Amino acid sequence: MIEGRIKNLDLANRSALIVEGNGNELTVKFALRTNVEVIEPETVGLMGGSLEDLEEGYEVEIEVASLNEDGSIICDSITCIS
Repeated sequence: MIEGRIKNLDLANRSALIVEGNGNELTVKFALRTNVEVIEPETVGLMGGSLEDLEEGYEVEIEVASLNEDGSIICDSITCIS
C-alpha cells in the first residue's frame, strides 16, 4: 500500500501524480475497474465514488495492482483519507 497526496490529477488520461510523505513522486494509472472510495461529508465515513470525486491535495491510500516497465503503478484501489 502507498500513502500520499494527489499532486496532479489527469482524468482524461486516468492518471495522477502522487507525492509520498518522504517527497518521492509516483505516477499512478487507474484501470477501468479501479475501486474508488471517498469520504462522505455528512458522516465522514467512506462511500463508493469515481475518479471525478478525487481532487488535487487529497491524502490517499493506494493498493497496487502491478508495476509498469516505466516505473508507473497500476492502481487497484484508491481511498481518500482526508
